[in-house]
Amino acid sequence: MKTLRDTLNRERKTRGVPVSKSAPNGTFRSRRGVRSDCGAFTLIELLVVIAIIAILAAMLLPSLSAAKSAALSAKCRNNLRQIGLATSMYVDDHGSYPIWNVNPETSAEFVYWYDELQPYTVSKWTDPLYRCPTYKGMTILGNRENVPLGSYGYNANGTKFDFSDLGLGGYAKVFGLDEWVSIPESKVRAPADMLAFGDAPLIVVLPIVLKAAYDIQGDLGYHGFGLLDINQRNKMQAPNSSFGLRALKASKLRHRGTYNVTFCDGHAENLKEEKLFDRGETALRRWNNDNEPHADVLTGL
Repeated sequence: MKTLRDTLNRERKTRGVPVSKSAPNGTFRSRRGVRSDCGAFTLIELLVVIAIIAILAAMLLPSLSAAKSAALSAKCRNNLRQIGLATSMYVDDHGSYPIWNVNPETSAEFVYWYDELQPYTVSKWTDPLYRCPTYKGMTILGNRENVPLGSYGYNANGTKFDFSDLGLGGYAKVFGLDEWVSIPESKVRAPADMLAFGDAPLIVVLPIVLKAAYDIQGDLGYHGFGLLDINQRNKMQAPNSSFGLRALKASKLRHRGTYNVTFCDGHAENLKEEKLFDRGETALRRWNNDNEPHADVLTGL
């Protein structure tokens, strides 16, 4: 049988006819009768595959978004950690914390706390160190009349609405005069539990304000203002204000409802917004250098 099959196949090759294959029972059949196992997908099969891919993508996208947000938040904390370490070096050299905006002991010019830290950070306010990667607002230098706008803020005031000796930014000897007293290192009772810097609460800045205060053209936006301040946050982000609700929403989008902060001992944390701005005694102690709550000086919402 094998010899006969080989002879027939040789003849077919000579005449250009496809070679026949033997069925399992020894009979012959043409290749044309063989059923292919690698046929094309039907439309239904393609739709099923596309649906499965879409479902998998929908399941993976939130995880990818969360991973990206976590990476950006880590970069932000690293910025704050560097600022905190620079502040520690400043305190070692001067024995006190940088004054918010005027320090007659170090400069006769009008300077802000980030200017005081520049020899240690080797960065200006407009450099990447002072900008969180998720911050969408403007970064503008402060001047004599107007506060700086930017990503990060300094706990200058503690729980008091105005400049005081409770925070880190110093206080005026005589109200209304540029005679400021810095906060000595010894005044901070619990450095590991004293807020120093963090994501600045966002406020709504109108185009007319940008032009009048900074001589800059711009659209309505949400910007930080150089302060990490519980009272300013409660005032500017009051829930009964339409602008406040927008600013509150913009702040929550920055780190998925959390704030990055650094403490006087240099360590950094990521805190939920509700925990950071909580009005309980434990939370309020972190704002003041004497580690007391001082709830009586808080402003109302």
